[in-house]
Amino acid sequence: MAALPIGVPSMRRASLWFLAFVAYGFQAAAQTGGDDAAASALVADQIRSQGYACAEPASAKRDPSVDDDAVWLLTCADASYRVRLVPDQAAQVEKLD
Repeated sequence: MAALPIGVPSMRRASLWFLAFVAYGFQAAAQTGGDDAAASALVADQIRSQGYACAEPASAKRDPSVDDDAVWLLTCADASYRVRLVPDQAAQVEKLD
């Protein structure tokens, strides 16, 4: 990732650091077999930052129907979501029934 030029708002810079942290956390979870509590907290934090409701995240599992490692099924107390994490972009979130 290229260095941000001077004058880029600090909020954008903070968002990029947050996404880098989330990506690192998912990579670490994937390599260790995945800690469900850590994965659910990371995915829930990401969708909350985009305005979605997720009270008490219960689990986050990789979507077995998709070959992409960046697709997660997130279950919260109040909703369930399919979340595709995309580097340097907002996550693609689909609310499930």
